[in-house]
Amino acid sequence: MNAHRDNAPLYRRFAELLNRTIGLDAASLGQSAVERAVAQRAAAWSADSQTPATLADYWDAVQRSPAMIQALIETVVVPETWFYRDADAFAALTRLAHERLGERGTAIPLRILSLPCSTGEEPYTIAMTLLDAGIDAAHLRIDAMDISERSLAVAQRAVYGRNSFRGNAFPFRDAHFTRTEDGWRLNARIADTVRFARANLMQLDAAALGVYDFVFCRNVLIYFDRDTQHAALQTLNSVLAENGTLFVGPAETGLLMRHGMQSAKIPLAFAFHRAAPADAPLSRWHTAPLATAAALAMTTHVAVPALEPLLIYSAEPFAWPDPVARPSSDGVSQEKPVSVAPIQTPWAASPGPAAPLPNVPAQAARDSLKSAHLLADAGQLTEAALAINAYLEQHAPHADAFYLLGVLADANGDTALARGHYRKALYLDPQHAEALAHLATLLELEGDRNGARLLKQRVSRVSGAQRG
Repeated sequence: MNAHRDNAPLYRRFAELLNRTIGLDAASLGQSAVERAVAQRAAAWSADSQTPATLADYWDAVQRSPAMIQALIETVVVPETWFYRDADAFAALTRLAHERLGERGTAIPLRILSLPCSTGEEPYTIAMTLLDAGIDAAHLRIDAMDISERSLAVAQRAVYGRNSFRGNAFPFRDAHFTRTEDGWRLNARIADTVRFARANLMQLDAAALGVYDFVFCRNVLIYFDRDTQHAALQTLNSVLAENGTLFVGPAETGLLMRHGMQSAKIPLAFAFHRAAPADAPLSRWHTAPLATAAALAMTTHVAVPALEPLLIYSAEPFAWPDPVARPSSDGVSQEKPVSVAPIQTPWAASPGPAAPLPNVPAQAARDSLKSAHLLADAGQLTEAALAINAYLEQHAPHADAFYLLGVLADANGDTALARGHYRKALYLDPQHAEALAHLATLLELEGDRNGARLLKQRVSRVSGAQRG
């Protein structure tokens, strides 16, 4: 215990080194995770040198050896990816790629960047998607970059185990992989379409790279502190073509909106266009009239009890759950009429009986929330807010409704109201991926690094459970 306390200043130095080198915010992983990685590498170095060494000795050696810094980075960076993760992004890519080629022809190949590419599942998914969509490999240039030499070696080997295939349907695996003794080997036609290189996002030579039509940089910005996020977004903006599209992770959408990036308004793709010039008006996602906040306030009388910090995050692609249909005991979904019972929730403004709610056809109930979502994606924030509140007047509280109210409040700049709506959604559905992701981003941006850290620890545990 005393030794750990004595080494605390050195552990902070290592955390600062990782922040300078790769932009890692130690709080995003948890200080203990960084300390374990440092201790692991220090012990390995001492064993290799066959000389008893202190943590201070290891620190001094690291300062003189880029290879030792890289070895520490490899220990800290733990890849977590799979094929067709957040599949709506790849569907959007297909449509946008065809549009781009239709506009300018095929004389100039489409340039696509995956950074960080981890162990290759993302760039190979890009290649499979576009080739399957009928785009010739000669019309594509897919660059994949990562700071981890170990991850790049796995990617270039192109042999994957079951952890890389999530879900239940794998037609792409049947089409593009060959079963081997140690996994599934990607066919050469796909593998040869991707070019891998080692690169550090924080030290990227944007001028040398040129610009890309599409950039995938997903689920990495959440591990940076604010200053590093800003620097990374400036770099990404500089390598994105004027009419290009940047794809990020679901937890990073609020961050991009706050930095002026323009939503591509493609549901569930988490896609953005370059930031508007400083003198150009922002989209309605950033300039929505305060009347929207007033519409949102129609539900602010709801008060949620304090939640255990940050609950659980599901990494599966988000889809609007059916608010009416529920699975029967044999797993077959059955439609049920909307409940007409009084709303009984821990936050009810008054416990008195409520007037019965009219039955609404199941399809109408589903469509009302989906329509509100589409209105929001189209920038019609006031209309979306009114549609959601109309839904809540006719139905019991639903997590999706409160989640979308949170998104609208977030877009309007009312973070306190957004936070409350996200928490309501999580009370109703503790594993609501989108609500939890947006709440995590808010906590990070508001300086609640401990709250964000707790979330990311839970993300790791849930991901581990899914792998099992």
